Amino acid sequence: MAWVTIDDQFPEHRKVAGLTDAAFRLHFCGIAYCSRQLTDGLIETDAIPTLVRKYRPAALAELVERGLWKPIAIGEGKPAVYEIHDYLQWNQPREVVLARKEKAAKRAKESREKRNA
Repeated sequence: MAWVTIDDQFPEHRKVAGLTDAAFRLHFCGIAYCSRQLTDGLIETDAIPTLVRKYRPAALAELVERGLWKPIAIGEGKPAVYEIHDYLQWNQPREVVLARKEKAAKRAKESREKRNA
C-alpha cells in the first residue's frame, strides 16, 4: 500500500482554496490515484473521468487553469497525459515505493521462515 503526503495547509493553499468542490475532489482523487497506481504524478486522459463519481470536464479545465495539472501533449490532438504539479515534491517516486515494498516482503518472508524452522 502506498501513502499520499498532503500538507496540512493544503486546503488553504492559494491555488487550492478557491477551487470549486468538483475541482477540489478531482485534484485530491487524482493525487490518490497517482499514489495507488505508482504513476509519479501522471494521469492518462482516459483515466480522468473514472477518478470521481460525477466527473465534470469543467473541473479538469479549472485544475489546468490554476496550474495544478499540466497537460502533456504526446503526438497530435488531445493531451495523452496530465501531470500533477509538484506531485513528486511531496510523494515518493515509484522506484522508492517498490523498493520499500520489496524490503518489507523480504522481512516478512524471513520472519515466517524463522517461525517455521
